[in-house]
Amino acid sequence: MGIARRLVESESSAVFPFVFKITTTTANTVFTTPLVDYGGLTPSVIISWGDGGPNSPLITSSTSVDRIHTFVSAGTYTITISGFMPGFRVDNNSGIRNLITELVQWGIVGLRTVNFYGCVNLTAIPGSSSLSGVGGYTGLSEVVSFASFMRGTRITAIPADLFDYSPNATTFTDSFSSITTITIVPDGLFDNVPNATTFASCFFACTTLASVPLTLFDNCPNVVNFSSTFRNCRALGSVLQYSNNNSVTIFNNVYNMSSTANALTGSAPELWNRTPTPSGTDAFNNCINLTNYASIPVNFK
Repeated sequence: MGIARRLVESESSAVFPFVFKITTTTANTVFTTPLVDYGGLTPSVIISWGDGGPNSPLITSSTSVDRIHTFVSAGTYTITISGFMPGFRVDNNSGIRNLITELVQWGIVGLRTVNFYGCVNLTAIPGSSSLSGVGGYTGLSEVVSFASFMRGTRITAIPADLFDYSPNATTFTDSFSSITTITIVPDGLFDNVPNATTFASCFFACTTLASVPLTLFDNCPNVVNFSSTFRNCRALGSVLQYSNNNSVTIFNNVYNMSSTANALTGSAPELWNRTPTPSGTDAFNNCINLTNYASIPVNFK
């Protein structure tokens, strides 16, 4: 399915809420909803806290005190956000990151930026088939930044069609970094994000990641930054060639491994022979099993 068709399908008058669950273990736990503005856009939402009490009043500021709620009793609560929400960013906030346990649905709320960075109790992204009646992944159609999207979570799989309706996305910095529970990246994951410009540290320190499709970035011609994209992915077995990524200016640390005890094999792409030559400091550091390792210029290793 092409991008144009996906854009048509994502244009819908249907409105569905953004829904997630938290689990509290002590009485009187305070939860601050991580609303953020984006590009001058501000929220206009009502939050149902899922504890039997009243909903929040209409929230029109990302710093409103009405985004904060106290859960009197320990338990699991389903939080529902309805309206317009341009940004939801946990950003490793120590006060809430351990409370979020489940993403129920993206809904359609106008997201431009979203992350669950640091939510170590989040173990799954719901599949599109389970969301077919509530917007599927079309709620991600206006997202521009997926920076730190699932960084540091404990998800065990990435749905292949997760970004199929996200042609506006430009930023995938740290999107899946520091996840030690994924072993593969699915085919076609980035096939429909042609405007992506950076995958810096996208899979950094995914130490159990073993398999990545060789065509992963082939449909991303506008990328300029692959810095540290697979840095310290020591279980990764093959190296990409980046043949369709001719606008890249930064490959620094792209496969920099912390030790020679890594699984990377194959032939390194001769990035140093491109014109103009991209920056590639430590791009293949410690990748001694590459067949052309000896011929890699010193500044690229």
